[in-house]
Amino acid sequence: MPRFRPFRVFLFLLLYGWVSLLWAQSDAAPEPLTAQEKDQATAARAINLLSFVAVDYPEAVVDSATRDARLYRQLQENVQVAAALLQQLPDKPGRAQLANSLQELDAIIEQMREPELVRRRANAAADRIAALYQVPRSPAEMLPPPEEAEGLYRERCSRCHGIAGRAPQPERRLDDPNRMGNFSLYDFYNALEPTREDAHGQAIDGDLSSRQRWALAVLVAGFSAPQVAPSAKLAEQFPALVGPPGAAIVRPAEIPEEAGNALRWWRAHPQQTRHLQHPLARAAGLLYLAQNAYRGGDNASAYHQLMLAMREGFAPARAELMARNPALVTQLDQQWQELRQSILDQAPANEVIEKFQRLQANVVRGREQLQPTSGAGIYGWAALLFLAALGVGLLLWYGLRRPRRG
Repeated sequence: MPRFRPFRVFLFLLLYGWVSLLWAQSDAAPEPLTAQEKDQATAARAINLLSFVAVDYPEAVVDSATRDARLYRQLQENVQVAAALLQQLPDKPGRAQLANSLQELDAIIEQMREPELVRRRANAAADRIAALYQVPRSPAEMLPPPEEAEGLYRERCSRCHGIAGRAPQPERRLDDPNRMGNFSLYDFYNALEPTREDAHGQAIDGDLSSRQRWALAVLVAGFSAPQVAPSAKLAEQFPALVGPPGAAIVRPAEIPEEAGNALRWWRAHPQQTRHLQHPLARAAGLLYLAQNAYRGGDNASAYHQLMLAMREGFAPARAELMARNPALVTQLDQQWQELRQSILDQAPANEVIEKFQRLQANVVRGREQLQPTSGAGIYGWAALLFLAALGVGLLLWYGLRRPRRG
């Protein structure tokens, strides 16, 4: 007679219960979006429409004449739909100016003005919408490798976009460096938004997770990336572009050619690039995301990203910085603790934002001090990618809190 083994029975029951729980969770209805998430999804759709205006206008208009009438009409409609979506979003200081910007964009497209002007205006409007409505445009975690998305691309994307992006239709090609350089990595990610059915439909992206979307974005970015990796020295010159958020937000066509070509490769090869990102550059990027999350009202995400910035960014570089500037390390230790406690204590928002700003500035200062002298000036240029974005967001945030005169 077989022996009774209570431990095996316990393991079986535990496994059975765990599988049953997973099965029940898989059948459960997804949680409804919050009002803020709905607004961000609406804003993301407007950003997506404007991104394609910036990229596809040169295919529609050449020398002030239409080359592709169908595409031209589509781009006009994109701007009009984006303007209508903006009106659906909550009224905030800056929305009226944005609406005027979209009217001006519609007018210069109607006049068939030069593509460079249209590109700048469309991208500027998209970036202002993202800042005003706190749209998260970069992952807090490291970018996934492109290999994770190869099967998904073959199954869902290759029919329209071709093998490795070599589609016959220009607007569907994903291997044209000139065209793809006008997209940020977030623009690729945003085109796969599963809450919308106007881009691809539920059969293509309706069930994609955020990680799968980022993996597809990285894979697609690689179709037009240079074949040869950039020099490691460029990572020292442009550290803000090596990893998120810079690698996710910046469009290669909008920065100097040397930096743009390097970014094309870095964003397509996050695994091979990871070791090039200095820990303090990683800390600066995570602080950027944390501050954006906090201004958007997501204190939990802000706290999580703040602590990631400390553990994955500041802590690995602390000893090196201590040897260079002990006073700055002491100040950073104190600022990190004060900011962490302020978020936990739900301190006044203006105080928390000011602490974010001071900490961010000192992290950038620490990175500059650890940067080789010859590259310090160029690093300062790259750091402006962060500080400019932070400044825009801060001005918008203060505008929201400023009392209106009656």
